Amino acid sequence: MKNLKIAVINAQGEVVGETKLALRLGETSGAVALVAQTARAFLANQRKARAHAKTRAEVVGSGAKIWRQKGTGRARHGDRQAPIFVGGGVAHGPTGAQNYRQKISQKMGRRAVLAVLADKAKEKKILLVKELGFAKTKEAAAFLDKVRQSLKIEGKVAFLLAKGEESRRYLSNLADTIILSTASLNPYLLLQTDFILLTEEALKALEVSFGKVEEKEDGQRH
Repeated sequence: MKNLKIAVINAQGEVVGETKLALRLGETSGAVALVAQTARAFLANQRKARAHAKTRAEVVGSGAKIWRQKGTGRARHGDRQAPIFVGGGVAHGPTGAQNYRQKISQKMGRRAVLAVLADKAKEKKILLVKELGFAKTKEAAAFLDKVRQSLKIEGKVAFLLAKGEESRRYLSNLADTIILSTASLNPYLLLQTDFILLTEEALKALEVSFGKVEEKEDGQRH
């Protein structure tokens, strides 16, 4: 896959040019199943085993034999806490100790992130913001309104920021906005967004993490 180009917008939300997205996008071929797998793993790893059913040993009640052993014509039983009785314990129910975690290797996760970014770039849904800087949330909201009106953007907008960027504090309270970090990207959160606004610092961080491997004159990869 050749280098993809993304549009560059200014502080007024106007397109002022374009730049290359210099990532290893050639690794994204056939990654649809991998993206689905990593998204499922992300959701599974958020899941906690809260369900718990009491066993017959945990149900409160008398431990006396429910009726005598012989002579009644009915089956032999011990106490009322058996699973076949109403109010009794549950057989093979959830214990609260279930482990739903799924493991995805770092290489698989990186490839899945690259695949989603490549699709977003091909659909022209990644925009690079030049000189993004706010002093208050009101300014961030005004900028987002300009971008939506200028480019006719609808749906959820994600701001992809580098670690430690000050703009995060002014963007976090905006409606229909997701704040993503280059340090903890995952395909599921990327798929929840309709458009991604990328800062210059975030683009540099992406190129460091996912940039192309260059061949030097000595034939070694760097």
